[in-house]
Amino acid sequence: MPHAAGTGVDGVARGFAPALEKALGTAIVVENRAGANGAIGSMAVARAAPDGHTLMLNANPPFITYPLTQKKPLYNPLRDFTPIARVGTVPMVLVVSASSGIKNFAQFEEYIKNHPDIANYASPGSGSAGYLAMERLKTSQGIKIVEVLYKSTPQSLIDVSAGNVLAAFASVPAAIPLLQAGKLRPLAVGSAVRVAQLPEVPTLIEATGQKDFLAVVWYGFFAPAKLPAPTLAKLYAATKQAFGAPSTQQAMANLSIVPELQSPQAFRQTYEQDVSNAQKIMKATYH
Repeated sequence: MPHAAGTGVDGVARGFAPALEKALGTAIVVENRAGANGAIGSMAVARAAPDGHTLMLNANPPFITYPLTQKKPLYNPLRDFTPIARVGTVPMVLVVSASSGIKNFAQFEEYIKNHPDIANYASPGSGSAGYLAMERLKTSQGIKIVEVLYKSTPQSLIDVSAGNVLAAFASVPAAIPLLQAGKLRPLAVGSAVRVAQLPEVPTLIEATGQKDFLAVVWYGFFAPAKLPAPTLAKLYAATKQAFGAPSTQQAMANLSIVPELQSPQAFRQTYEQDVSNAQKIMKATYH
């Protein structure tokens, strides 16, 4: 676990562990090795023997995006790992202040185009899910909006609700309290389909007309590179069994994670596309 205990991704790992133990018939130890935005633990897994005994559960961002911010990254997300399964996602939601005159996505675009010198958005940092979503929106929709950096998502959402910053992309779980309190207004969600908590809010796919416009945080299992095919098949079968366990499903529900199981092949395809997208978006910032 390349992140600290108590984080969302740590909760997923610990939620999977009991069912994974049963599926594999062996003890599972969740070892937190945090540091450098997940790079320390990820590097340790990249350097481990590809024998099936060392696994990693990670989230993107920052798994893919963090190396793109470094001149000498500690690992290569494409070269150094074998994807086992993606197990869930958390969608992002585009929000503005509830006191804003902006009522929907079309009005949001119109406002930005009419006020290019003052339009801004709150961001927890370059490479974050919110940053990637907004920067892609800028490119795809031809709009100009300036990033305002914050140390934490909660503080950024407070400033958006107060009208100090125009907008933000935040995870649905992070935004829900202020949405329910009537302080934020949702304009679009980043999932492939509308989310149950916000059934009237269109997806980014609906709002932009781009069929592949997703903005989510995903969670997935990895092993070191060069994992033998039979070992990979065994680990995926065990992960699939653990995924279906009621205890695992409840753990993900408690973290507002949408369960979504992808095979090794499908997972590799989607996260390779994520790497490509992130490289394009972040190239201007770091190169």
